Amino acid sequence: MRKLCLTALLCLLALCTSGCAALPLLAVGDVLSVAEAGKTGFDMAAGINSRQSLSQDTSDDAQAEARLRARLHSLGGMLAQATPHVTQGRAYIVGTYANPRELERARNATRNVKGVRELTLCLFPAGSGRHYVTDGELRDNILRMSGIRTRDVRVQVVEGNAVLLGRVRTNAERQRLNDSAHDSGASSVRNYVQLLASN
Repeated sequence: MRKLCLTALLCLLALCTSGCAALPLLAVGDVLSVAEAGKTGFDMAAGINSRQSLSQDTSDDAQAEARLRARLHSLGGMLAQATPHVTQGRAYIVGTYANPRELERARNATRNVKGVRELTLCLFPAGSGRHYVTDGELRDNILRMSGIRTRDVRVQVVEGNAVLLGRVRTNAERQRLNDSAHDSGASSVRNYVQLLASN
């Protein structure tokens, strides 16, 4: 570290003494700060590289989601922004559509996708929702009111309409999610939450 600081200082001094009047003379503290920042950046990069790389999800559901996402993206328009969710071969596409023709295109394009045994379109007409709060705020309110904190549950809000997906342990949790969505002021609630299979 000291060698790096000393080298940087010597290079700057050499530049300044070689007739480069336009170059401002940096204080020794500035050089040390720059060198320390470089060390910190190097340490961070080394730390990141030393960790295991994130493993990519290659499950059947993840691959089916990717296929659906590609088909929706190829349709363009609002459908390109729709989000596919696949759990145990059941697919749900959540988003908005501009007109009935676009909705029909979504139906046709997402039929017969490998890895999908059942498909539900959760698409809402653009501009149809009430906007008392943003979709993100409504989603957060639903999760907070339900008290359910699990990676197995997904709540997505589109145009003020709540779509509940995933799996919970009990019927009481499923009902609590449903009630929270209604109590939070969702325009409509579509509850596709399933019960986890008991061991």
